[in-house]
Amino acid sequence: MVESILCTNIPIQIISFTDTDGKVTPMRFRFTDRDGTQVTVNIERIVSTDRKPKNFGTNYECSATVCGVSKRFSLYYSGLTGAWMLSRIEQ
Repeated sequence: MVESILCTNIPIQIISFTDTDGKVTPMRFRFTDRDGTQVTVNIERIVSTDRKPKNFGTNYECSATVCGVSKRFSLYYSGLTGAWMLSRIEQ
């Protein structure tokens, strides 16, 4: 169960909140696991945000409970393509 959560650089679907100043806050994301199961992760906390102006992207360090285990992970938003990726997971 949830084999893909150990992989990185996988595309994700995301629900985020954008305020009137343009600040984006990811709230929940979903990906398809290797066995075809849709996995939804509710983000509990945004630890840090690092905007990369030259790369037109933003890294979000987040934490969430996945299958009963607290995990810290990085999400990357590409401003050029509009795509989101699960880019890193702390083991």
